[in-house]
This record gives sequence, C-alpha cells and structure tokens, in this order.
Amino acid sequence: MNRKKILIVGGYGAVGRQIAQILLDRHPDLDIALGGRSPGKAAPFESERVQTVVIDNNADDPLLNTDDNVSLIINSVNDLQDRLLLSAVRRKIPLIDLTRWTEIFQQSVSKLENIELYAPVVLSSGWMAGTASLFAMLHSASLQNVSIHIHALYSLSDKAGPDSAAYMDRMTIPFHITEPEGRRLVFPMTDPVKVQFPDGYTAQCYRLDTPDHVTLPKAEHVDSASFRISFDSKASTYALVGLVKSGIWKLISGERFRPLRRSLLYNPGTGSAHHILIHLKGRDHNGQWVERRIAISDPLGQTHLTALGAAVQAEKLLQAPGDEPLAPGIYYPEDLPDARMDASAITNFFKQYGVLIDIN
Repeated sequence: MNRKKILIVGGYGAVGRQIAQILLDRHPDLDIALGGRSPGKAAPFESERVQTVVIDNNADDPLLNTDDNVSLIINSVNDLQDRLLLSAVRRKIPLIDLTRWTEIFQQSVSKLENIELYAPVVLSSGWMAGTASLFAMLHSASLQNVSIHIHALYSLSDKAGPDSAAYMDRMTIPFHITEPEGRRLVFPMTDPVKVQFPDGYTAQCYRLDTPDHVTLPKAEHVDSASFRISFDSKASTYALVGLVKSGIWKLISGERFRPLRRSLLYNPGTGSAHHILIHLKGRDHNGQWVERRIAISDPLGQTHLTALGAAVQAEKLLQAPGDEPLAPGIYYPEDLPDARMDASAITNFFKQYGVLIDIN
C-alpha cells in the first residue's frame, strides 16, 4: 500500500482509537489524523504517524481546514445533520460512517441519491459497524430465498460510548421489516424469540430497529431480514419490555427525560464479551432448504468488534489497486467482499484479533 493518510473523526473515543491502533499496526506506511472537537487534546497513544486535528460535526463545513491529501475518512461519532457526510462528498473523499440509526441512515441515503458522487460512501451503521450483516451475506451468498435473523446479546457491563445508547430513544417508534409476503410494520421490544448464545446464555430476544434489516433485503437472494436483542441481565430485559409495553417509556421520551432513560440501560463498565448469533435459511442449488448458524463472540466487547468491522472495510478501500478503485456510489458493509477479500480472508482477519467464530 502506497503511503496514505486517513482521518478518523471521533478518534479519541473508545471505537475510534481502536480503529487507529489496528490500522497503524497493520500498515507501516499509513498516517492517521484523529479528529475531535477539543483543540490541543493529546492523542490517546503515542506514534510519530499520528496527529490530532479539530473536527466538529456540528460546524457548517467540518472539513474546512482539513488537509487535501486525506485518502479516507472514518466517522465514529454522530453526524445527525449529515454535515460531515456532505463535507466529504464535496471534497470527493471516500467515507466510512458508523453512526446512523435507521431514520438518519435513510435520510442520508435519500440525500446521496440526489447528489453526483465522485467517491465511495460506505454507510456502516448496522450492528457492530455492519459486522453482523457482513457475515450474514458471506454465508448466504450461495443460497436463494434467504431469511436472515440476527440476534445480539448486549452486556450491560461492556464498554460503550454515549452514541451507542441512541437506540434507547427509539424504543417506542414502529419500523418496517421485509418478509417474503412484503413489508410489515412492527414495534420495538416485541415478537420474542428464544436464543442460546455462544457462551451458553439463553434468553428471549426482542425486535430492534437497526439498518441491517433495511440493507440486507436489497440483495436479490435475500427475502427477509430481522434483528433482535437481549441484555445479559434478564431483569433489565424484562423491565425494558414492561416499560415499553405499558407506555411508560413513551411518557419519559424527549430531551427532558434523556438522563433517566440512559441511567436505566447505559452504565458502561470496564468491558465484557459481546455475542452475535446469525440464523440463515434458504434454498441451495438443488432447491433444498438448508439452515446455517454463525456464532460470533468478541471477548474484548462491542467497541472492539465495531472497530474491527470498520478496519476491515477501510482495508478494502485502501488496498484497492490504483487502476481499479472502488467506484463512486453508496455501499453497505455487506457489499464489499470480492475476489480480493473473500469469506476466508475476512474470517481470518477477525480471528487474528481474538474473535471466536463458529459456523455450522
């Protein structure tokens, strides 16, 4: 890889600094700028290849004072008004964004569809920077009429940044899912499914609105997709379900009660493993129904798994041959595998960093 420079916005945060460390270790010719709102803030680790820059996603043009030689931007903090997104598009800089919940994600797609793009924009707001969708696509590509069910076990003692709690503000808002019969409106924290996770923990998982169930059915071979979540505390899970079903959660919606809502489920600790179970069902080349299960566990937790998801996408863009760059357009993490980045290469990438992956 020729010497390149990337900008990680939110580079001081739990996810951003791990992305930086992973890419620095893997690519000696890579320079990294860590962007944040605090001028003069020291980098979270020392390296002569790392510098810090001031980037404020609330500014009209967040990249106004950014070097012109940036090869890639990775955004790991909220960009609710798409200011960083559009700032990167105007400068024709490839962007990977990890931060958008479904409504903002769809807002961004609508804007981009009306703009001529000169560089790839990878919208990676699915679970763990699209890691769940990426593995679902890798292991369903040989099937047809596929249904994809993603289940996540969220540890309440895991490390987490404040942006990771945004989903809690969406618990009373219905959303559409795609099924073989068509689109259907559902509510968060409904339709429980009993799941046994890779660590042996068994729990009821409930619907949650994530971009995964929006992007996966765009593939021709996928008929339906769903996402469900449970917490590693059954008491917390049932309490949240009760608050949502009773209407109390809706009563405490809005900015006034945000601290209260977050105090109930956002108490990040020192770290804990994160688990994902993906269930696939589809027809093989003989027309026979087959099922596949992919179990993913990261002992270092959800911020580490998110950072790995972003890093594998960054490598895809950075390592593209100069005469065959990724074409301008909107991409999702599950769009990225090709002959240069197949299922075994991606699986080995995650395993190299201690992620446990079991496929049957």
